[in-house]
Amino acid sequence: MGERAWPFHSFTSVIQPKQSSEDIYGKEYVYSPKLFSHDYEHFGGDLLSLEALTGRELSVAGEMPVICHEGAVTPGAVRLLEKAGLRLPSVRYTYRNDQEYVSILNKLSLQGKKVIFQYPHPPEDAPASLYWVDPSIIAYLSDKRSIPALVPAEHVPPRRMVSLEELLEDTPPMPFVLKTGDGRPTSGGCGVLLIEEKQQLYEISEDFGDLSTIILEEFIDYDRNFGFHYVADQDGRVRFLGKSEQVVNEDNCFRGSWVSTNAEPFERVVEAGLRVMENIAATGYVGVAGFDVLMRGDDFYFIDLNVRFNASSCALMLHEEVLNVYGKPTIRLSSLEWDGPFNEGLAVVEKYMDLEQFVPLSLLDAAYVEGAVGSSKVIGLVMGRDEREVESILMHMEKDRLTRRE
Repeated sequence: MGERAWPFHSFTSVIQPKQSSEDIYGKEYVYSPKLFSHDYEHFGGDLLSLEALTGRELSVAGEMPVICHEGAVTPGAVRLLEKAGLRLPSVRYTYRNDQEYVSILNKLSLQGKKVIFQYPHPPEDAPASLYWVDPSIIAYLSDKRSIPALVPAEHVPPRRMVSLEELLEDTPPMPFVLKTGDGRPTSGGCGVLLIEEKQQLYEISEDFGDLSTIILEEFIDYDRNFGFHYVADQDGRVRFLGKSEQVVNEDNCFRGSWVSTNAEPFERVVEAGLRVMENIAATGYVGVAGFDVLMRGDDFYFIDLNVRFNASSCALMLHEEVLNVYGKPTIRLSSLEWDGPFNEGLAVVEKYMDLEQFVPLSLLDAAYVEGAVGSSKVIGLVMGRDEREVESILMHMEKDRLTRRE
């Protein structure tokens, strides 16, 4: 654990965003991407994937100090990130477990620092005085119950609050969607259930949330599922970052996305999203957000507001520079896994970097994560001339044992 200043070594063209996190939030702050909780089951229980996220935004931080897991900034990982042309902040606060993370927060609090949190933290571990954005604002914007207050009614699926007991007694026609309604934030599609059979209701446990306050939402039989991404900076300026067509697994959990900075052909959605982001900025929020939007014919629905850095945010902030350096127009953000010695996995990653087919964003050595058992994590951008070539590259990665997270 500790704070260290590191020199920057670039092997190729530098890839950095036109607007870094430091530009968005301002100087003299510390950035914490960590999703911190005393119980991670509400976030899918996958601690390794959650810790991998702490390294994901290093490349867009500018010179803003970042708190991240030590396993995401091993010497081998940093070498590959810098070889890719990514510029990492020179000051990084690293931890190996939650106790060390809280110790860093305590140290920063004593120093009078302000921290930019992406998720609400337990108040006993992160007092309100430590937050740069008021924690009540973050909590309000992370609450799925707040969506109707921020989004025009015509773009919100019909919904109402119910208890599990009420659902069992009077079950509406299926399919329908259930969302946590207790105010706790969620991540990666967790906290959302598609109910197609009544038996599923009997299998819901308290890990899902407060079973007396559940959001019952109409199921939208959609054509396409996109994320639309925005930023509100310290000066109150709101702008569109780009869009991502989401890839989800059978449980509706996020597993990657096709990213693009073009508004076409969804200008109506982009404009509606700008109004939503302006409403969010009016609460006092500064930062990045991504909105999950379902398309059905000419209609579209904002089904979730992820008011924080999203999986695709970093990819979109770097998109233009990656395109300029590599000249490949089709980019997929991918979450990959490696079973085996971490250095061998890095060698496979480097192989695809040398082929100019992959830009790593986060490389987590699972051996560094205390109390977790599983694969090391690789998050990055797979690049090709078109979607077919990108899928072919992912298949070759699978043959090299760098597998897609399912």
